[in-house]
Amino acid sequence: MEIDIQDLQYICELIYKVHKIPVYYVNQFGEIEYDFSSKELRNHPYNSPFKEQISVYTYEDNPKDFPIFFSNSNLNFFFVNLKKTNLFLGTIVLGPTLDSEISGEMISKIIDAFNGNLNKRKLIEYYYSIPIIDSQQFLTISLLVYYLMYHKKLDQTMVIQNNEELNLDMIVLENPELELSKGRRNFIFHSNLSYERVLLDYVKNGRIDKLKDIFDYSIIGEAELGLLSKRNRLRSEKNLMITGIALVCRAAIEGGLNDETAFTLSDFYIQQLEELGSLKAILILTEEAIMDFTKRVHQLNEERYSPTITACQHYIYDHLYDDITLDHLAQMCRLSPNYLSSFFKKEVGIPISEYIQRQRIDEAKKLLQLTNYSISDIGSSLNFNDQSYFIKIFKKYTGLTPKRFRNDHFSDHTSS
Repeated sequence: MEIDIQDLQYICELIYKVHKIPVYYVNQFGEIEYDFSSKELRNHPYNSPFKEQISVYTYEDNPKDFPIFFSNSNLNFFFVNLKKTNLFLGTIVLGPTLDSEISGEMISKIIDAFNGNLNKRKLIEYYYSIPIIDSQQFLTISLLVYYLMYHKKLDQTMVIQNNEELNLDMIVLENPELELSKGRRNFIFHSNLSYERVLLDYVKNGRIDKLKDIFDYSIIGEAELGLLSKRNRLRSEKNLMITGIALVCRAAIEGGLNDETAFTLSDFYIQQLEELGSLKAILILTEEAIMDFTKRVHQLNEERYSPTITACQHYIYDHLYDDITLDHLAQMCRLSPNYLSSFFKKEVGIPISEYIQRQRIDEAKKLLQLTNYSISDIGSSLNFNDQSYFIKIFKKYTGLTPKRFRNDHFSDHTSS
């Protein structure tokens, strides 16, 4: 039995009323026709990006005959593709849901992934408005939705196995606390300037350890999906990702990657993108390209200094907001403070104290560009003794005061 499209709105509404899970119908053109969700969730500013980008997740050139699960930022979804006489009609999407209450640690991780560019109170409000449904129950609901659409019974083991074949994390029935699939993560470039700048900084500095956070939480924030081709969604996505790869290529060159290597890689990935026929494949290849560029820069950085100095640099980078002492670094490296100090200066060319200051000023520049934090808050958070000392050191390395730097780089930010 095939779907009666006339009953679709009624079925979606019933599913929402019974289970209190947001339900969307995305038509074959990628437009949301029906939206059944709580008023609190529907009106929340952090919900808009999910709705606007749902079509990127759900559109399939070859619609599957079973529910497909995916997760993003700990939020769980599944969708069922709709077909009638092999004609693709769109998609029913259920979500977001949570396995359990969101922890303070996870909230902090999401905020950190955006360098503090999210409002913590609003983010907590958003997650508190999400219904909590464990994995087994969510799986059962997916079987029910499929039955309502097709009047066809599915075996839950088959659904799990098929999702595994899609390279998604399998739902383990004996462990309902396990998160649903972390696959099909979205990535966009020019949609959010702050997000773009953070990502390109990670590429430039070879921070492969930070990319997972970016890929996990790229959909959170106040981004809007760009549109570079009004007639063809697939063409538009390719154009966006080609632009993104070009930006990543430039960032890798700035990070020390050989020009010829970088441009050859860029050409290779762009040619690969042009051959792809689905949005999912485009997103996966783009993440692979970003990781490839970043790994190459990381490798260059690893080869530049000895393991001891590299370990110190990584520790400093990760603890810019903490009190970093020579004694602690020496203890970590199992060297005497005097020997480490001499060794660091010989290999890097500047004293450890100056290196730490330079890294903190670089971090301050990002905060001045990407946030509206006050200058005094930025200075104190980065462990400068007082505002006047922070301004003095900032000017020493940049030639500008923090206020002038902010005004010159982002006129739309509020100066302190």
